[in-house]
Amino acid sequence: MPLSHRTLKFAPMLLGLAGLVALGGCNSNKNPLEVNVQRCPAVAVVGGIGSFTRFIGEEKNASDVAYEATLSNLTLDCDQRRIVDSKINFTVTALRGPALPEDAVVAMSWFVAVVRDNSEIIAKEIYETRLTFEPDQQRALAQESIRQTLPDIELARRYDYEILIGFQLEGDDITYNLLR
Repeated sequence: MPLSHRTLKFAPMLLGLAGLVALGGCNSNKNPLEVNVQRCPAVAVVGGIGSFTRFIGEEKNASDVAYEATLSNLTLDCDQRRIVDSKINFTVTALRGPALPEDAVVAMSWFVAVVRDNSEIIAKEIYETRLTFEPDQQRALAQESIRQTLPDIELARRYDYEILIGFQLEGDDITYNLLR
């Protein structure tokens, strides 16, 4: 019996429905419409203070640049059971400027802040990374790892949390970063 034009019109929909039924049979223990809500915090480098330029001397000319530092490669591993345990990994990188001495060790402060509902800072810690530049080395880097825990899964379900990372800068550094 030949197929009518009307039957061919519904063929793609019938094939799609058959595919869903077949997929449903692959894993009969799970509901395909079940939603898994993640309570892990969002993680981000704060805009405007995820990189900065350090100068030697009062002038802010290209020849006075000691180094330029950047936070990058931010990753999050999160475990959510009775508590929410977050492990954040990232890289601190500095590029040598013309004013940096041959054998230099540079120290830079950075912070980790936990923010609730995008407005309330509930915790903040300041850390320091020291990078050593060997002679003729143009770039130095360090891998950093921190752990942040929200001790109560019920709190994590009730609020939205973020973990923010940035360099702990002074007023002049912030002004320069925002204007560059």
